Amino acid sequence: MPPLRAGSLWLFVHPIVALVGIGLLLYAASLGLATRQRRRDKAALLRRHARLGPYAYALMVLSWVLGLGSAWWGRSDLELAASGHFKAGCYLVLLLSATALLSRWMDRMPGGRTIHPLLGVAAALLTGFQIFLGLQLMPK
Repeated sequence: MPPLRAGSLWLFVHPIVALVGIGLLLYAASLGLATRQRRRDKAALLRRHARLGPYAYALMVLSWVLGLGSAWWGRSDLELAASGHFKAGCYLVLLLSATALLSRWMDRMPGGRTIHPLLGVAAALLTGFQIFLGLQLMPK
């Protein structure tokens, strides 16, 4: 496959998918947090959190794949998989994977209801750092 030109629209697919994924991820996280504060509509919030979580996770994994692909095919100025942005993305996908797996075992694992939100908060913080590192790599 020929390399893409630096001005190609393809290079902006990864950041756009990432922003949508981050938005959905943070919204799902806010629903999870709201379940700890509200008692009246807790069940509805938990259902919505559980329904949106897999979509947010899938978008973040897709974003990671698209980022790798855009660096491979469209960014000759970057060394593949060498940036802090890529490494933070790997940690983020691993952290979100652990969070997703734990959500399936939460009731059977001691401390699962404590660890799951902590992993979610860590993912949200890492996402902020990831955005900071990614902005420095945006194509000009």
